[in-house]
Amino acid sequence: SDRGASIRIPVYTVEHDWNGYLEDRRPASNADPYKILAHIVGTLTK
Repeated sequence: SDRGASIRIPVYTVEHDWNGYLEDRRPASNADPYKILAHIVGTLTK
């Protein structure tokens, strides 16, 4: 749970079979949040 990371995955989420939440700590941008989340989920499920 590195608080300096751009995307934070709490230990609780990992320990509970990936049920929980992610924190997107990046600065605001003009990106489509649904496309960004789909990319993050796609990366995590590889």
